[in-house]
Amino acid sequence: MAMSKHMLVKISLLVCAVLSQYGMVLEAMGVFPYGRYTRDVSHTANGALPPPAVNSVRPPPEDQPETFPGPREIPRDKEDDFDNSTIDTVDDKVTPTKVFVSMLKKYDERVRPDFKGSPVKIFCRLVVNNLGSVKAASMDYIVTVFMRQRWIDSRLQHYDYNDTIILSSRNLDRVWLPDIFFVNEKAAGFISTTGNNKMLRIYPNGEVLYSEKYTMLLKCRMNFEMFPMDTQVCTLQTESYSHTDKDLLLIWDENPVVLSGDIELPEYILRGKRYTTCDNDRDIGTFTCLEAQFKLVRRLGFYLLSSYIPSIMITVLSWLTFWISPEIAPARVALGITTVLTSTALFGVNRQTMPRFSYIRAMDIWMMVCISFVFGALVEFIAVHFIFKRHKKFGFPKKVRNLVGLNKHWKFKYRKQDNTPLDLEQGTPKKKRRRPRRRTAAEVTLLYQTRARRIDLVSRVVFPTTFTFFNIAYWTVYLSWYEA
Repeated sequence: MAMSKHMLVKISLLVCAVLSQYGMVLEAMGVFPYGRYTRDVSHTANGALPPPAVNSVRPPPEDQPETFPGPREIPRDKEDDFDNSTIDTVDDKVTPTKVFVSMLKKYDERVRPDFKGSPVKIFCRLVVNNLGSVKAASMDYIVTVFMRQRWIDSRLQHYDYNDTIILSSRNLDRVWLPDIFFVNEKAAGFISTTGNNKMLRIYPNGEVLYSEKYTMLLKCRMNFEMFPMDTQVCTLQTESYSHTDKDLLLIWDENPVVLSGDIELPEYILRGKRYTTCDNDRDIGTFTCLEAQFKLVRRLGFYLLSSYIPSIMITVLSWLTFWISPEIAPARVALGITTVLTSTALFGVNRQTMPRFSYIRAMDIWMMVCISFVFGALVEFIAVHFIFKRHKKFGFPKKVRNLVGLNKHWKFKYRKQDNTPLDLEQGTPKKKRRRPRRRTAAEVTLLYQTRARRIDLVSRVVFPTTFTFFNIAYWTVYLSWYEA
C-alpha cells in the first residue's frame, strides 16, 4: 500500500512537470498572453493531485489595458543578415521606374499638356512600310505605316535622370496621348503577327515620342477617263477627333513622308509622294488635318497584251473579207459576224473590272473604233453583195419590156356617151429618137460585178489607211498625257 502510494506521488510529480513545460510552450506561442502555468507542490506533498491547469492562469491586472500579441521574432543566422549600408545604396539609386512613378504622383493623363494655355503642337511623320492591293472596282487600297508623333509635355521632365524612359504598351494609358484618327479609313484592325506594335519614349526635357504601327484599308478617289494610261492619287488623311485647333495642332515634321525602298506594285508604278494640310471646319470649330498623297501610274503592258493587240488582230482579220470573192457569200458572212461578236465580247470583258460610271474612258474610245471598223467591213460586204447580184433582179424586167413593146406611147381619149363605156384609141406615135445601143445581159452583169469588185478594191486601201491614221492620233494624244 505504501509502495503504491509512493508510485502515485512520482507519477503526479511527472505529470506536473510535463504540464508545466507544456504551459511554457503555449506562452511562447502566444496562446496564454496574460500568464503562465505555476506549479504548486504543496498539493502533492500529501499525495493529492494538482488543480486543473486552466485555474492556474494568472488574470491580467485590472489597471492594464487589454493588448494583442505582436509578431513573433524569428531568430536569424548571422550569414543571413543584410548590411544596412547596402540597402541604403540600393534605395537611393535612381531608376527609370522610380522616376516614372514620381512623375505620375501629380500627373493627370486626362488633361492635355499646357492646359488652358497655347495649343499643344504634335509633329507627325509617316513611314510607309507597304502599299498595295489597289482595287479599281471598290476604289480602295491597303497601306501599312508607322505613325510617329512627338510633342512636349513639361509635366514629364526629369532632369535628375539624364536618360530616356521607355514605356511598354501596358503603361501607355497612364500618359496623355493625342486622339488622332484616319479620315478616309474604310476598315482597320488587321491582326498583326507581332502583337501590339506601340512604343513611347520620354526624354529628360519632357519631349514625348510615340510610334504606332497601322494596317488599314483606305478609300481612294479614282478617275478613269485616261484608263489604262491613267494616274491615280491616293491619299491618307489624319485628324484629331475631339481637339480643335485651339487645343491641338497637327504639324508635319521634318522629312514627313518616308517610303520604304522595296515597295513594288503589280499594276501600278509608285511615282512619288506629296504632303499637305486639309483643315476641316465643323460646327464646334476647326480641326487641323494632315494629308499624304501617293501618285500611282498604271502599267500599260498588261493592257497591251490583253486588249490592244487582240483588238488590232480582230480588226485586221475582218478586212480579209475584202479579198474574198463576193460570190462566196457564206464565208464572208461567217467571218464578218465572228469578228463582230469577238470584238463585242472583248469590250464587255474590259468593262467588267471597272466600276459603273457615265463618262467615256480611253479604252472605250479604242474599242468602239475597232468595233466600228469590224462592223463597217460587214456592212461593206452587204453593199458589195447587193450590187453584185443586182443584174439578176433588175436586168430581166427591162428585156421583157423591150420584147413586148412597152416602150410604145399610148394616147388615151374618152368621149362621153350615154350608157356607153369609154373608148380607147391608139394615138399617133411620137417621132422616134435615136437611142444608144442597148447593153446585152452579159454586159449588164459584168458592169455590176465590176462595180462590186471596185468597192472591195477601194476598201482594201481605205480601211487600213483610216485605221492607221486613227492609231497615230490616238497614241499621240494619250501617250503625251501618260506619265509612266
